[in-house]
Amino acid sequence: MALVKNISLIKKNSKTFYLASAFLPHNIKKKVLEVYAFCRLYDDIIDLKLDNNLDSLQPKIKHLNLNEKVIEQIKTGIDSDRNFKRYNNTHELIQYSYRVAGCVGLIMCELLKVKNAKHKYHAIDLGVAMQLTNICRDISEDLTNGRVYIPKTMLPGDTISIKDEAVFVCITELLVLSEKYYESALHGIKHIPMRSRFSILLALRLYQAIGKKIKRSKNKYSVKKINTTKFEKFVILISCFFEFLFMHLFSVRKTKHNPELHEAIKGFPFANEKI
Repeated sequence: MALVKNISLIKKNSKTFYLASAFLPHNIKKKVLEVYAFCRLYDDIIDLKLDNNLDSLQPKIKHLNLNEKVIEQIKTGIDSDRNFKRYNNTHELIQYSYRVAGCVGLIMCELLKVKNAKHKYHAIDLGVAMQLTNICRDISEDLTNGRVYIPKTMLPGDTISIKDEAVFVCITELLVLSEKYYESALHGIKHIPMRSRFSILLALRLYQAIGKKIKRSKNKYSVKKINTTKFEKFVILISCFFEFLFMHLFSVRKTKHNPELHEAIKGFPFANEKI
C-alpha cells in the first residue's frame, strides 16, 4: 500500500491545510505532505473500516526518523475512533486532541528543526486548538457516524440531536476553550525558523477563523459543515502578511507557557513538566 502522493487529492480534501503548507520551504513541504498522507490514510482505514494492515503504514515514513513515541501516540488516538467510547470530561477530550493533533504539532517541530523542549509546548497547543475546532465543525457528520465528542460532563445523556440548543451551547464552550490554546500557540510563533514561520501563522489564523465563523452561524452549523470561503481565506492571507511583518518577523518579547493548559496530558511525551 502506498501513501497518498497525489498533491491534487490533498488540495481537494484539505484546502486549509494545503494553503498553509504552500508557504513552507519545498524540502520541508514534501516531508509534511508525507506525514499528512500517513495520518490521513491511517485515519481513513479506521473510519471506513477497510481490511488493511495498519502496521504496514509506519515503515512508509521511517526515512523521516520521527520520534516513535509521538507516532505511537498518534496511532493510539486514531485507533480510539475504531471502538469509539464517549469522553467523560474535557480532560479526556484534550488527551484525545493531543494524540491526534498535538502530536502532529510535535512532528512539525521535528521537521522544522525546533529542538527546544519548551518551544514544543506551543506546538502541542496549536494542534489541540485545531482539533477542538475540527470537532465543532464536524459535529453533524460525527453524530451521523455515532460519535459524540462533546464530553458527558458538558452534555449528559446518550440521545443527542444536532438541532438541540444545548449542543450549540457546548460547541461555543469548546471554541472558547480552543481560543486559550490558540493564544498560547501564537506565543510560540517566534520560536519557529524564519522561513517556515509565516506558514504556521497562516494555518493558525485559518483554523481559528473557522471556529469564529461557527459561532456566528448558529442557524447554519446544523445543516452544513462550516468552512471559510475562498474570499475569506484571501482576506486572512493578506491580514497574516501584515501581522507577520509587524508582529512576528522580529518578535523579541519573552513569554512563558501556561502549564495549566497541559494539566490533562501530564506525563505525556513533551508535555509541560511544570504541572
